[in-house]
Amino acid sequence: MISFLAPLGFYLPADSGEKVSLGVTVLLALTVFQLLVAESPCLFPLPLIATTRLAGKYYIATMTMIAASTALTIFIMNVHHCGPGARPVPPWARRLILHHLARALCVCEVGESCSSPRRAGTGGTGPQEPPGVGAQPGPCPRGHCLCHHHVLLSSVGYIAGCFRRHRAAQRRAGEWKKVAKVMDRFFMWVFFIMVFLMSVLVIAWGSWLG
Repeated sequence: MISFLAPLGFYLPADSGEKVSLGVTVLLALTVFQLLVAESPCLFPLPLIATTRLAGKYYIATMTMIAASTALTIFIMNVHHCGPGARPVPPWARRLILHHLARALCVCEVGESCSSPRRAGTGGTGPQEPPGVGAQPGPCPRGHCLCHHHVLLSSVGYIAGCFRRHRAAQRRAGEWKKVAKVMDRFFMWVFFIMVFLMSVLVIAWGSWLG
């Protein structure tokens, strides 16, 4: 049961702050059980020594897997907390992770459908730019129009440029957060399958020894 808690660390939200703590707690619990199993051959009769050694090997393999999952969790946390100054998601990662893998694992944002997810970076992230902002004004027939105030136009252009840069930074941060979410879901299922197969093999081998 403790072994199945390790993959659930990938299911915790990245902003909860408890992902790494859960992995370390499970690792410490398995370490205590491993110490008990290491001292148990002196307490059990000879027919049970082989089963006890098998349980010890199972605990060692599980501890190795949990250590690997904790290291992957730290890496995914770094991906999730990429700031606005991070570079854009590479095209291969956007195509493989944000499109194909997200659809296969049914990782959808609010307002998306798992059958046809919206491509990242095609809108929907961050506020929309007001119409007319950043557009070049055409020739004005009036002589006292605000269009002829170049200082005002340059200020409006600067504000519009800052707005576009801020929206692009928000879009990049949202893409990296979705990449981290898809990786979390993928590794959660991978480690669930590994723990299940290890448990089945140990139970089958233990029943054969018994």
